[in-house]
Amino acid sequence: MTPLILVADDDMDNRDILAAALTAAGFRTVLAHDGAQALAAARLRRPDLILMDMSMPVLDGYAATRQLKAEPALAAIPVLALTAFALAGDEAKARAAGCDGYLTKPCLPADVVRRVAAVLAAQEKSHAHPCEMP
Repeated sequence: MTPLILVADDDMDNRDILAAALTAAGFRTVLAHDGAQALAAARLRRPDLILMDMSMPVLDGYAATRQLKAEPALAAIPVLALTAFALAGDEAKARAAGCDGYLTKPCLPADVVRRVAAVLAAQEKSHAHPCEMP
């Protein structure tokens, strides 16, 4: 089945641009405008990967990621931080919250698509059964 990507960002333009790029690349998307909505969508839809803005209302991306990673049914979903915070220590803060990767805004949608595809390919490869390897 086509991978499902959850795009969580409080900026409508960012969500729409990323969703359009991911859809054009063959992914399915689900959108969330804050961390609480991202958690609800993750629980309901079980996405294959989450693009998580770190600065959102209601529940920020750090808190949402910590909650996701604390739930056994959701903990294995890769979370890529998507943030304008690019100062020293910001990546470490995102990774400490449980993010599996870090992308700084502004970023080209094509770069995000490539990163999503690479993370999913690496995850699929790491979960392949040894007998299924060519």
